[in-house]
Amino acid sequence: MDIIETIDLKHRPFLVERFRQMHLNISDYTFANIYLFRNVSRYKILTKDCGTFISAYNRQDQNYIMPLDNPQACSPDTLRYLLNDCNFFFPIPEEWMPFFPENEFCLSSCDGESDYIYLTEKMALFAGKQYTRHRNHLNQFFGAYRPSDQPLGADNSRDAMTILQHWQEESVVTAGKTDFAVCAEALQNFSELALWGTIYYIENKPAGFIVGEALNSDTFCLHFAKASKNYHGIYEFMFNDTAKKLQAQYKYLNLEEDMGNKNLRRTKSSYGPERILKKYRVSLRVGVQ
Repeated sequence: MDIIETIDLKHRPFLVERFRQMHLNISDYTFANIYLFRNVSRYKILTKDCGTFISAYNRQDQNYIMPLDNPQACSPDTLRYLLNDCNFFFPIPEEWMPFFPENEFCLSSCDGESDYIYLTEKMALFAGKQYTRHRNHLNQFFGAYRPSDQPLGADNSRDAMTILQHWQEESVVTAGKTDFAVCAEALQNFSELALWGTIYYIENKPAGFIVGEALNSDTFCLHFAKASKNYHGIYEFMFNDTAKKLQAQYKYLNLEEDMGNKNLRRTKSSYGPERILKKYRVSLRVGVQ
């Protein structure tokens, strides 16, 4: 008999340990992303006789299952059984492909769902021709402003909310179609979600912030970067400063996906990703039961 549970903070220890054991670089496999997008993606803990999984729905209202273990631990019969109850498995890393024979399973990917992975050291240096534009923006920023920063936490969460509200007011998209509500909840549950972040001030006024969490022992995932458009170059500054703060501990930064947004794709590509990490969908071939 299937057991279905709504994602809650109580699931954090269980899921964090599962994600640690899996040691993937995919941004979907972080507790904050699962918890904060639990309503958007309708994430549920799904316990079957053959194991525990996460059930979810994408923007096209297709039901998929997120494995919480290497598929090598499941028999082919179990994989087929699971896929008879959903549209596909997702997100599946490339290293798991050999467990899904092509004569039985269909494998596909979408560019808009791929994660952008960067070398932290490169983001901290902004060296070379590739970063010329970003270096120029950074120099212009330092020429105009004298920023200061603080670790993000309960003492300055109101300032972070002020930034977020101002960011939403500047957006051409309504709050219902941005990540405003999700980001606000991240700030409200910052300590409970064990998030890490920095808030930046210019002339003692809240100007921007970054929020993220460890994805695994060598990769840090940046969930949110919000700032006012009034400060030219502030995003270059925040990414560069964050990389400097994290480079001693994490080799890579994951800036998540672009969701098919051309402007977001252009921006993320401009920072010179070390790798575009594809996430695969796995479904049953027609006629396979």
